[in-house]
Amino acid sequence: MIVSDEELMLECSKGDMGAFELLVRRYQDALVNYIYYTINDYHRAEDLAQETFLRVFKNASRYEPKASFKSWLYTIATNLSKNEIRNRARRNTYFLEDMVEENEDVYHSEFMIDTRYQPDILYEKKERQQLIKKTLKQLPENQRLALTLVTYQELSYEEISDILNCSTGAVKSLIHRARQNMKKLLIKAGIGGGVNEKI
Repeated sequence: MIVSDEELMLECSKGDMGAFELLVRRYQDALVNYIYYTINDYHRAEDLAQETFLRVFKNASRYEPKASFKSWLYTIATNLSKNEIRNRARRNTYFLEDMVEENEDVYHSEFMIDTRYQPDILYEKKERQQLIKKTLKQLPENQRLALTLVTYQELSYEEISDILNCSTGAVKSLIHRARQNMKKLLIKAGIGGGVNEKI
């Protein structure tokens, strides 16, 4: 029998480290992936994921399962990501990862699964994903977050509405506008034929 996230959080509130570690195992990879797509810095994404779980543990005694644990977790991660982006803008820091990404293979390994792909096709697909990710960064913050949550994390509109603190109708509108903007930007960049790929 699979124990729910909410049940594990109740155990965490009693100081059960085993329950907390199970929650971390369930969500760590997906959370790092989400933050990475949001801030475009893999090492910092790992740090912020760790900070997210630390806040979960610190606030376990005050946790009330009004919304799903997943929504609560991603709300914390989203707020930390927003703060990171704002702090980065204030420091006017530009990251070399925008051009050369050290851990690229971690999140593009799906292209390596099918051995039928020729190297030139693999390169083209990787280049396309790079362009999609760069284009995603050009969207307004809430559009980018909503599109990332629905596409890469496969969250429901209801979960995203909890995370972004808006109605499900607003989430649908954000995602629709984000997809339209992505298509325009990608067409302008010359890959209009692949605009439906993972966006």
